[in-house]
Amino acid sequence: MNELYRYESRQRRTSMILLLNMIVLLVMYLAARTFLAPSEEREQLLYWLNIVTPVVEVCLLVLAIYLWIRNQTFRMVVTEEVFEVFDPLSRTFSFSVPVNEIIEIKQTHKRDFSSIMMQTTADDWIQITQNYHYNRTKLYAALAKANPDISLPKNAWRFKKV
Repeated sequence: MNELYRYESRQRRTSMILLLNMIVLLVMYLAARTFLAPSEEREQLLYWLNIVTPVVEVCLLVLAIYLWIRNQTFRMVVTEEVFEVFDPLSRTFSFSVPVNEIIEIKQTHKRDFSSIMMQTTADDWIQITQNYHYNRTKLYAALAKANPDISLPKNAWRFKKV
């Protein structure tokens, strides 16, 4: 099979991002303690921050360790025959669809939620994850090459308001 597009991301990268988030959270916590003017509101905020911050830090650390050890691969592949996505974190976003069965891909934005949906000839709507840094322009170009009849968004980075 001739691959037209391939994107892979290991979970260790996500693990490193979680560790970075831990550092950012700690800096924000310390900034709140240092720079907020003394008041009753500050004391209430710090009371809750003293409870929530360690809990969130521990959760992020446990998840980072879990992903570091597991280290599975997110994979998105377009060949001349099939469009396949494997997401180790979510079975919902994992699928394999023949490209000749894809009718269109829609990018929509409603309030604070954006989605990318793919319609098939069986009238199924499959959501395409946005949680990874794959290049939608290259993905759509590969899908258009595999099946020129697919209706694709005019701009890979713009979402239609609904």
